[in-house]
Amino acid sequence: MMNFFASVYEGFKELLSFFVTIALLQNIVLTTGFGSSSVLRVVRKPRSVWIFSAMLTVFSVTTVIIAYPLDKLFGTAITNFWRPLMLIGITAVVYILAVILLSNFARNLYDRISRTMPLAAFNSLVVGVALVSNVQFSSSIGGIIGLAIGACLGFALLTFIVDEGIERLDNPDMPDGFRGMPSTLIYIGILALALMGFTSDFSLI
Repeated sequence: MMNFFASVYEGFKELLSFFVTIALLQNIVLTTGFGSSSVLRVVRKPRSVWIFSAMLTVFSVTTVIIAYPLDKLFGTAITNFWRPLMLIGITAVVYILAVILLSNFARNLYDRISRTMPLAAFNSLVVGVALVSNVQFSSSIGGIIGLAIGACLGFALLTFIVDEGIERLDNPDMPDGFRGMPSTLIYIGILALALMGFTSDFSLI
């Protein structure tokens, strides 16, 4: 019994550790590029950021939980050709089940999020988190869940930061050649460089 509680405690500690690290110290979107295109799309509608991030969290956490025992069974070698296909297959099954359940038991919610559900489910952040977990490092199921939740929260925080930056980039003194997407990409690049300097002595991903 003591061993069981010790195992639960260690798993919970890893969950919190990975969650805080990925959400606040090392934003996975900036360090890997996973989900960066979605940031630029979601930032156009800031009110939907939390809803979209919640969907990302559900799909990401579900995918890594299902993939965790399969990774233990089939291995996580980079040369494993079938692993990316396995993760995409898991995400597809989770998406189909979510559509069936929501369309039958929560129709109003489904009508509200049906247009953005595919973007959240088949997102490079969802598949990317599942790819790096158990390959880049070894962790318990708690650490993997913390990684997934932290990555999605980091996505939401980065989206708000980019939204604030875009408002300030709308400056009449800016040359026409830098307006719009060029200035946004430069701004995101500066954010990434600042984060790299802040976490120069630490790297998880």
